[in-house]
Amino acid sequence: SRSAKRHLQRLRRREARFRRHHNHVLSKRLVKKAKDTGRGLALEDLKGIRQRTTVRKSDRAKHSGWSFHQLRQFIAYKALIAGVPVVIVDPRHTSRTCPACGSVDKANRVSQSEFRCGACGHTANADVNAAINIAARAVCHACPS
Repeated sequence: SRSAKRHLQRLRRREARFRRHHNHVLSKRLVKKAKDTGRGLALEDLKGIRQRTTVRKSDRAKHSGWSFHQLRQFIAYKALIAGVPVVIVDPRHTSRTCPACGSVDKANRVSQSEFRCGACGHTANADVNAAINIAARAVCHACPS
């Protein structure tokens, strides 16, 4: 019915405002922290992430609902104003690569939260491990070649 459509549109707008607000808050905090510590920001290029990944049915709304591109745009323009460098890196194998020896293997990712290198035995939280790899790639991109 017409009233149901209006209600759904109202909900859509409300969720969009919620996402936009949280993206603004998050981007502001990230840029402020980077500026205060004198560092840059390294972001994964998440273009096409929804087509490349699969999630459980219960997580579909969360997976499809968040606006990665909008967050990246907010970070980019706020970093430009603040003079903070932003580097976009390829996310491929960041959570499967060992930062100690460079070994890339799907088996290195033991579980969703645990990384254990099969070659050298290095262990770490999977998210921390991926962040180290992203930072290392950003440094490589920032170096003049």
